Amino acid sequence: MITDAWAAPNSLGSALLPLRMRERWHPELDGAPIHAPSFTSAVRSMKDRLTGRSGWDQVMARNAWFGRTAACKLRAFHGGTYTVFSYSYAAGDVFAEAKRRGWRTVLGQIDPGPFEARLVADLYKRAGQDHAHEPIPEEYWSLWRREIELADRIVVNSAWSREALIAGGVAWEKIAIIPLAHEGKSEAPRRHLPAAFTPERPLRLLFLGQVTLRKGIGVIFEALRLLPGVPLSLAIVGPLQVELPEAITNDPRITFHGPVARSEALAFYESADIFLFPTHSDGFGLTQLEALAAGLPVIASTFCGDVVREGVDGHTLASLEPRELAALLRELAADPVRVLRLQSGAAVEAQRFGLDAIGRQLEDLFP
Repeated sequence: MITDAWAAPNSLGSALLPLRMRERWHPELDGAPIHAPSFTSAVRSMKDRLTGRSGWDQVMARNAWFGRTAACKLRAFHGGTYTVFSYSYAAGDVFAEAKRRGWRTVLGQIDPGPFEARLVADLYKRAGQDHAHEPIPEEYWSLWRREIELADRIVVNSAWSREALIAGGVAWEKIAIIPLAHEGKSEAPRRHLPAAFTPERPLRLLFLGQVTLRKGIGVIFEALRLLPGVPLSLAIVGPLQVELPEAITNDPRITFHGPVARSEALAFYESADIFLFPTHSDGFGLTQLEALAAGLPVIASTFCGDVVREGVDGHTLASLEPRELAALLRELAADPVRVLRLQSGAAVEAQRFGLDAIGRQLEDLFP
């Protein structure tokens, strides 16, 4: 494995890395053959902070650096035929080196590509928040199209992503749908609900992730506005990247917790009753699996990974009209027995999303 940062906890290398990079390390891969220029990566991050470099300029520069670094490392491999898997937006130089050697290439496409970019730009325009949205440079997509051309197979994590790529002109025969993997604790926490939800013990809702229009936070805000007096509370966990209406900042039912470390997220899952994921577009939405693994039912849109089993461990929204979400939340707030039944079904089936199952699907990419 070649990655940009990897260091064991409490090591000098780990101390230099930002928190989000420190949490990549996994004990089961301790001693595995991993190449990671962690020191250089940390220096780059510090330099970017000091110089104020940010946005797409920073993203593209980092992608280009990693692509060159990984391609250079590949040149050290001699003999044999390999299959190279690389994630989108930093795979161009890696795939070019692999093709030069006659190796097979697999692109891990992390999102629905240009289709999603246009959708998000339109969301901000309709919300009158164009100034809060930085358009993606055309050069970014030119580099991505090079990756598409060099890829023998393209792995997406949902049917939604597959259809979006096909709509963008990507050859359908290259694309395979393989969901993300997640293996939570073997047993979800035991949950206790009141006989009736009240202002003192409301139905506890959780939104965890980037607080953006794309993730559906606007739909949630509007749905809550339609539910005055309904016993609900909403915990919002993640970096705030949207302008807040005054009605939302003044709503005592809503609490903003800001971004937290991945290791701290479990406590929020376990203290909530329902997880909200009304995304307008996501390559998959790993938080769905994290929530279910913690015994937390999910209310999701259809514009992401196909995870929720309707009426078993959550509900899927037929549209993202706030009134539809509001109607569903009103029903759930009036029926703790129904919520408890959904919680009982919210245990992720290991055979559906476990590492072994996903690994077998990757192995089957090339018959």
